[in-house]
Amino acid sequence: MNSGKNIKNNDIKIRFCGLGGMGVILSSIILGKSAIYDDKNAVQTQSYGAEQRGSKVKSDVIISKKEMINYPVIDKADILIALSQDAFEEYFQDTKHDCMVFINSDLVHPNAEIEKLYEIPATKLAIELENKRVVNIIMLGALCKISKITSKESLIKSIIESIPEKFKEINLKAFQKGFEYFSE
Repeated sequence: MNSGKNIKNNDIKIRFCGLGGMGVILSSIILGKSAIYDDKNAVQTQSYGAEQRGSKVKSDVIISKKEMINYPVIDKADILIALSQDAFEEYFQDTKHDCMVFINSDLVHPNAEIEKLYEIPATKLAIELENKRVVNIIMLGALCKISKITSKESLIKSIIESIPEKFKEINLKAFQKGFEYFSE
């Protein structure tokens, strides 16, 4: 992985955060499934406010080569994917000092120096695709390209199996747009 993290020996702890309705939980489910397709083990947990839409949401994925993940709780994340400013401000404090941070730069503006910061204008890219609801999948594409936690093929397979038929095409386009963003 480009992140320098060695999945052979360590669990990789990934936290997605945003607001209800942004697809935070769906993103983590897709990532967890893709890890399983790559013959890794994964566990996914989630936490959200009672309001569902508009409240802060976090969803964690732990990916491991170990047969069993004994402690399925993230105390400090290796990777943070932030879709909203409020969620970023709440959950950034729970990251490791060398954490990779992926932000939707249209909505998130960090107030700290971050060594491994990846800024993706995901809202703008989603508008180019004429569907603002695919921001989360654009972020997954960027995460895949940079971190290489799971293969591109397994993430595509997971998207296909997790998204309703009528939304598959736009989500696959969104994934590709996020994946290609750092190629430019």
